[in-house]
Amino acid sequence: MPLLDRYLTPGHIVTLRARTKESAIRELAGVLFSHAKGPEPSAVIEAVSAREKIVTSWIGPGIAIPHARLPGLEGIRIAVGRSRTGIAWDAADGDQVHLLFLIVSGEKDPDQHVMLLAEIARTVRDRALMRLILTARSPAETWRLLVTRGYGEETTGSKAASPKVRLSRLLFAHALSVAEEVKARAVVLHGDAVGSLQFIRDIPSPVKLILVTSSKTEMYAEKTAVSSVLQVPFSTLNRSDQVDLALLFAVSRGLLSRGDTVVSVSGVPSSGFLDTLLVIDVGREFPTVFTTHGATPLGDVEPQVLEKVLQLATDIAREGREGRPVGTTFILGDYERVVRFCRQMVINPFRGYQEEEKSILDPSLEETVKEFSTIDGAFIIRGDGVIMSAGTFLRPEKAAPNLPSGLGARHAAAAALSQSTSSLAVVVSQSTGSISLFKAGGLVMNLKKPTQPRNSGRND
Repeated sequence: MPLLDRYLTPGHIVTLRARTKESAIRELAGVLFSHAKGPEPSAVIEAVSAREKIVTSWIGPGIAIPHARLPGLEGIRIAVGRSRTGIAWDAADGDQVHLLFLIVSGEKDPDQHVMLLAEIARTVRDRALMRLILTARSPAETWRLLVTRGYGEETTGSKAASPKVRLSRLLFAHALSVAEEVKARAVVLHGDAVGSLQFIRDIPSPVKLILVTSSKTEMYAEKTAVSSVLQVPFSTLNRSDQVDLALLFAVSRGLLSRGDTVVSVSGVPSSGFLDTLLVIDVGREFPTVFTTHGATPLGDVEPQVLEKVLQLATDIAREGREGRPVGTTFILGDYERVVRFCRQMVINPFRGYQEEEKSILDPSLEETVKEFSTIDGAFIIRGDGVIMSAGTFLRPEKAAPNLPSGLGARHAAAAALSQSTSSLAVVVSQSTGSISLFKAGGLVMNLKKPTQPRNSGRND
């Protein structure tokens, strides 16, 4: 664990009022022991000033690390001061100091003292990091930038973190600060981009941290600040659609609700780093999901049922059947009302089977559902996942208003039925391969046609 993380707290990071070296040291000495037992600030000032007379603590442009050892002091204390205007120091070139680390320790910790000095020196060499620290909006943001700079190194400490890991660390730290500033409910981290979560271990998050991954593996079981894990097994969708699906699944599972703001951090899957930060208003992103005040977003549809149907729709859109594109519709939930607007076009292939034999959640039914998707008509599925019929003709009473242009009769019927009932409708377009989700007559999301897996040997 980096030593800065062990000894530095956000409460010991301040914006300095001082303009001179002596007054800056005095100000930070007062911060060190303002709420803890220890020597008088005057003793700290005397010891640090005595050492300054022997050798300057200026270590490079804009940075100084005044430090000293005090007899009788237990452990190590550190305070950090920032000054945007600069503090007059004794640097040979007259440079102003903008970042100041004051360190005092007892005589029993010489090794830790030296190691901490070395760690700080390594950290502040990063000029991009220095600019972020000096413009940070709060002590908490400054603290995260400083301590996360040390994460991602090899456990031996002999190998520095790669540029990709450093970038991910900095973007993640910035996301936490943004989340704090906008009072976000959660930070949603898309883990497929980075692979390992080692770089966020032991970094406390001020908000809920939701991890999104296409497949649960052991690396996500590492001890981290993650509070929830969402599996979104749709790696063939584009990144924007994966972000939308992750938010929808979080809403369906009660992790997010109307009125929440979230910060999403993502990157290209398997790229090894995070590169995109989004601030999202959940209610504005999914207005039709929250049409009825107090109602559950999915009605009586269980979250895992919607997730399974979307997974099957993705497979159908990507694969088709026998090399030909296929379009189909799934109507989920509110079965008692939905059935009033339906009639069979063909003999119902699911009639006569026990309910436990026709659950959409049963993996053994996947190929059956894909095969029946070639039949004209819709699948009617209860909220608990029981498939009630296939090849069903939809006869809604009224057309859905404001249907986006370019959508055909299949989409119009599904949208209208979702308006007349509390059901959800998932439609796979035969012509474009896109996947549309409707609720309350409105389009919740439209997912572009999935690409072929990279190892399939086929073109996207």
